[in-house]
Amino acid sequence: MSNELFIKSLSTLKELQEVQQLETLVWGMDSIPTHQTLTAVKNGGIVLGGYINDQLVGFQYSFPGFKDGKVFLCSHLLAIHPDYQKKGYGKLLKLAQREEARKKGYDLISWTYDPLESVNAHLNIGKLKAICRTYMEDCYGKLEGSLNEGLSTDRFMVEWYINQDNQKDQELHRQVTHLVTIEKDEQGFPFIKDYWLDTYEEVIAIPIPTEIQKIKKESLSLAMDWRSKTREIFQALFAKGYVVVGIERNKEDNIQHYILKKQN
Repeated sequence: MSNELFIKSLSTLKELQEVQQLETLVWGMDSIPTHQTLTAVKNGGIVLGGYINDQLVGFQYSFPGFKDGKVFLCSHLLAIHPDYQKKGYGKLLKLAQREEARKKGYDLISWTYDPLESVNAHLNIGKLKAICRTYMEDCYGKLEGSLNEGLSTDRFMVEWYINQDNQKDQELHRQVTHLVTIEKDEQGFPFIKDYWLDTYEEVIAIPIPTEIQKIKKESLSLAMDWRSKTREIFQALFAKGYVVVGIERNKEDNIQHYILKKQN
């Protein structure tokens, strides 16, 4: 039995029905109708499936977007079967998406994710080298499913310029200024004790917890505190022209930092 992921474009009704089943399993809410996904792939959209031993274990769904006179690819859903998560398959699907998008003539892929989800942040900003300068407050309203339950659906909207050299300046991590003071509560969970936004430093770091779902389950009030305070911080910094350009991780800690740089 092989653990190698085989990725292909999906376009048949049977394939998209399998995607529906996996979407419901992973996200815990009603799936997108196949008549929508089928129409999307026939009109510039992309649905990719990742298979191991002929079993669908992951998928990525995207469709064309249009803003300010330009067409881009709107990446809507990425899901990996729970038994196959944290193996790098999400990154492989995104890289395959980039290649398919290039073939179709796109140069920008954009999508949203919860900025408090550290694994997604590490993939989107850390590995794929996307950037973010847009904070969307309660973007989707109330959503079903345990992943979204309890918190407002705030989102980062990221931009992935797939035809540019997205290598980040590694020197950023050596000159960073931290604007937030973190302490731990009686359960060992990190919380924001203090922060300040009056800064003119070129490179700054903003923390998020690495286990927001665990915090939400054990202490919803603390999770809500993380949401409200980071919302204020990111909205203020984006308004000043800062852009999220990197991730700083410490495996021995339960905090992960976004690296922001003043936009030229």
